[in-house]
Amino acid sequence: MELALVVVAGLAIGGLVAYVNYVNAKKRREAFAAFAAQQGFSYLPENNALASRWGGTPFQTGDHWRVRNVLSGQFQGHQMVAFDYSYQTHTTNGKGQRRTTTHKFGVVVMQLPAPLPNLEVGHEGIFGGAVAKALGFGDIRFESEQFNRTFRVTAADQRFGHAVIHPQMMELLLARGEIAWRIEGNSLVGWDAGPHTPTEVMNRLQLLQSVLANIPPYVWRDYAGVDPSRQ
Repeated sequence: MELALVVVAGLAIGGLVAYVNYVNAKKRREAFAAFAAQQGFSYLPENNALASRWGGTPFQTGDHWRVRNVLSGQFQGHQMVAFDYSYQTHTTNGKGQRRTTTHKFGVVVMQLPAPLPNLEVGHEGIFGGAVAKALGFGDIRFESEQFNRTFRVTAADQRFGHAVIHPQMMELLLARGEIAWRIEGNSLVGWDAGPHTPTEVMNRLQLLQSVLANIPPYVWRDYAGVDPSRQ
């Protein structure tokens, strides 16, 4: 009898949790749909194909990749996309019990005028140094010790890293570098752990736009062969 009551209670709690998650997800979809209409963006509740579009953090790890609440459109003259991203990892304890953890991120992406070499900027501790070195990315050091203590910059081409992370870019990131970001081909990808809000989406898009605006013209000419004044 007691076992039956425990089972029933467990099922009731599980049902309640599932219902609360459903309601919260519905409210989130409605909030992003309204936000998209207000900003002139397109909205899709789900587009899992985007999960395999990029290759660096936080993508291409774990399983059960999900892309939800997808916003897309133009932001200050650049094509953008923003979405909720999640994946799962699994562990097994000594008793053979399997535990699943869902990792959630808010992602914003802005299209660049042309592909550039890969470069990644994040807060110290957000990347594994051994992993970065294994992939051929060295941790670049800069003249500003405050910047070095706050951020880790990795790039296959250190000369390119120094060209992009110049003193003005360091000032920008120290003032409001709240998310990690990466140049990957013709994409400027920004992300942070946890779900983002519509207000945070706009703030992060503005940050990516500021990063893009602070890339010197000679970088585009030397590394991408394009004249930024004509873009």
